[in-house]
Amino acid sequence: MPKYGFFESSLSAANAVAAGLEYGQLHACEQGLFWVEYRPADGGRNLLMQRSWEGETTCLTPSDFSVRSGVYEYGGKSWCVAGQQIAFVNASDQQIWLQSVQQPPRQLTDTPDCRYGDLLYDPHFQRILAVQEQATDDPTQPTHRLIAVDLVSGQVIVLANGDDFYAGPVISHDGRRLAWISWNHPHMPWVSTRLNLANINTDGSLIEHRIVAGKVTQESIQQPRFTQDSALVAISDKSGWWNLYRYLFDETNSEGEVPESGLTEGRERAVSEPGIVRPVWSRSNDFGIPQWQLGVSTWDQLDEKRWVAGYMQQGEGRLAVGVLAADQHAIIEEQQLASDYNLFRHISCFRGRIYCIASAKNRTAAILELSPNSDLIAGSGVTVIAGGSEPVLKPVQPQPVSYPVAGETAYGFVYLPQSPVESDKKPPLIVFSHGGPTAAAYPVYNPKIQFWTSRGFAVIDINYRGSTGYGRDYRLRLARSWGETDWQDAEAAVDYLAAEGLIDADNVFIRGSSAGGYTTLCALIFSDRFKGGASYYGVSDPLALTRDTHKFESHYLDWLIGDPQKDADLYNQRSPLEHAEQIQCPMIFFQGGKDRVVVPQQTEVMVNALQQQNIPVEYHLYPAEQHGFRQAENQIHSLDAELKFYRGLLT
Repeated sequence: MPKYGFFESSLSAANAVAAGLEYGQLHACEQGLFWVEYRPADGGRNLLMQRSWEGETTCLTPSDFSVRSGVYEYGGKSWCVAGQQIAFVNASDQQIWLQSVQQPPRQLTDTPDCRYGDLLYDPHFQRILAVQEQATDDPTQPTHRLIAVDLVSGQVIVLANGDDFYAGPVISHDGRRLAWISWNHPHMPWVSTRLNLANINTDGSLIEHRIVAGKVTQESIQQPRFTQDSALVAISDKSGWWNLYRYLFDETNSEGEVPESGLTEGRERAVSEPGIVRPVWSRSNDFGIPQWQLGVSTWDQLDEKRWVAGYMQQGEGRLAVGVLAADQHAIIEEQQLASDYNLFRHISCFRGRIYCIASAKNRTAAILELSPNSDLIAGSGVTVIAGGSEPVLKPVQPQPVSYPVAGETAYGFVYLPQSPVESDKKPPLIVFSHGGPTAAAYPVYNPKIQFWTSRGFAVIDINYRGSTGYGRDYRLRLARSWGETDWQDAEAAVDYLAAEGLIDADNVFIRGSSAGGYTTLCALIFSDRFKGGASYYGVSDPLALTRDTHKFESHYLDWLIGDPQKDADLYNQRSPLEHAEQIQCPMIFFQGGKDRVVVPQQTEVMVNALQQQNIPVEYHLYPAEQHGFRQAENQIHSLDAELKFYRGLLT
């Protein structure tokens, strides 16, 4: 009789990794439909793809290039169409390059100490706008600015600086205004950001800067857009949910004067919230997502009367077209789209059609073309441009669960394997703890989850308190409680499934990457529910992380745990390294040698601490990998090693 955890499976680690091809940064325009394609089997390169409106798909990226930004370490929006050219960030040198049809790329910027991201073409001045990250003497504290690069000379000029971070530049259709997002330490962009607006002077500089929202109130604002009538719209969570708002403003500040500058001479000269904010699309659902990467796009304007947006409903995605009232101040009617899919990203509208990257429970991610005039509720009218294939092995479907913990509720998705024979045994469980920690697990086809279920493991992918998609209050639940709330939710998930009789409570494992690795370590220290754990570049010493990590997250732990000086005792209480002696079960660690977020020393010190107390421990270092493994051979090796590790502990 086959034993749970030892089922034979046709889904090898190599198959699971190969099925992990990903799409991102989708954009539709006159020149065609473009997207970035991540291919693990091609050295983890990112390739820019173009599909002409005649239906021909071409890879634009030469073999010695990869389209990827390193700004804020997580990058995003690493290319844009610039007239008849393409501008893109090359991964190896982080410079902006220009590429014309049938011509090799040529380097535009020559600033070796800088990285670029969030590229935007300004046709009025023939230039590229971008976020620039410039190195300083302190490698953990680069300077960030909003800049413009001349397409002919490559000259870089600063448009705005003084804030710690910038994102989302967008130009009005008449070319007269620029809006963008900025924020400052100690905040992260899902806690508090500012919506900025400035006029564009005749020489291309910015004047009459104002802070439209976010200075007086603490709110997370993202994805500003100018509508076709030049209104400024953005997503804000001021209601407790990331919803869409329209910003109406006058031309003067509270003193009746228009400031001439203030963009590069100190942030306090900017005008504070001079206008009116009107909710346009209000729901008790999140339209936004945490801005770990630049270029987030979960909504767009379809035409003068309709907008399209993706939102989260109890952890699952929905896509809808909203019809505006005659005064365009509110959505009064909705049409649900593409019900066969349940996660929607990179939404881009063009010529009355909707393009997006969508995921489903039973197939690989897909690039979709949708017509809102079709009967999309029944699934018709959807054209798959790329991806969307059905797996050879029928996937186990995720089941949403909610369970009690400490008087509150946590969420997750359970995957239960099907036994090939009748058996009174229950499957071993692997608890998946997502990274971030401000992120989320989604109930979509994940070949690496199916890798485990096809071998007879049950999986619960938890959305512990602090995850996104359940509103601002739930998202902010981790404030000062990281290293406590998250592992308690993992423990409660095990207890819930055991009480339901769904798992073998004597064979439970936990795994996670980055912040999820930290949750894994804490769970193994403070809970007795787990038989072993796997940490992928996980945080083992949060206090050291405050000193060693990159600028984007350098004050994240101030919010997650507390002030490193004033709350040193709290850091010690929640440090896996300080409590390594409490881990009494075997562990396996995986680490990238070039990781700048969780540096290798973090993992190696933890490994040494466990070895000194004779705890069985494995350590796998991949010298060329960064924060998140991109090369197929390393992903395959880590999956196979993790499987062997768990099987060696099953009873």
